[in-house]
Amino acid sequence: GQLWQTVRKLVSILFVSQLLSPLVAFVAICVSSTVSITTQTVEPTTDNKEQVQILSTTTAPVILPTLDDTCCLDDAMLHPCPIDHTPTPHQAQCQDPSLSCSSLPLSCISCSCPYSCKYGASSNASCTAPPEARCEGARNFTLQFQCSYCYLTDDETHRCSTRDIGCRSVGSPTSKSHWYIANCTTRENTICLGKQVFSKKKECNWTEGYSWKTACILSITLGGFGADRFYLGHWQEGIGKLFSFGGLGVWTLVDVVLVSTGYIGPADGSLYI
Repeated sequence: GQLWQTVRKLVSILFVSQLLSPLVAFVAICVSSTVSITTQTVEPTTDNKEQVQILSTTTAPVILPTLDDTCCLDDAMLHPCPIDHTPTPHQAQCQDPSLSCSSLPLSCISCSCPYSCKYGASSNASCTAPPEARCEGARNFTLQFQCSYCYLTDDETHRCSTRDIGCRSVGSPTSKSHWYIANCTTRENTICLGKQVFSKKKECNWTEGYSWKTACILSITLGGFGADRFYLGHWQEGIGKLFSFGGLGVWTLVDVVLVSTGYIGPADGSLYI
């Protein structure tokens, strides 16, 4: 008798929490969509302006040359571009006698660029087709390129390695696991300054097909039985919710808020679709 009454009370609490779940989810979504960060700008006062003027007249910037800048001290010198590029003229695409030498791909030729070029502007690279490459016309020619370092070119021209193990797309953007170091190369036939193979910090943005709508529906309807946690791969929490009647309804309502706002995501760290 008393055990049955206790079970009935737990079931009623679970039923009430499930009825309140849609309302809680709606409020959570509305609140999370209306939260914005405002920034304030402080206008410098007259005293601050006078101090800035005094400092600007009494101090001068000092630039110390480093080992990486030694290539750029002599504006008249030309340096390989990319600096780690090695031509392979023995491949089939470099053995077409009917093709002009200036039309050969970058893998067949070697180019040198002036590091004194204006960044972002068009410049000329001095290129040479090696004797092993079969082509027509002059073997010394110039090609136009946009003055830029390889790692600063457009992201669309980069080919980077896939995500590392432990890379999590969900969570705080300031977390170390939210980013990974990828090995990238520039697109073929891209003339640029510096190295064409470089490391780049990329954000984890992969997905495994988990749906945010499905997770919300499961959390609202069957969240008291841990269906949302089971769907997202959080098996331990799902078992805890299942045998605790959704934490007497409290855990159910909390998870509704967390799932609807996107705070809880798939256990593998992927993004929702």
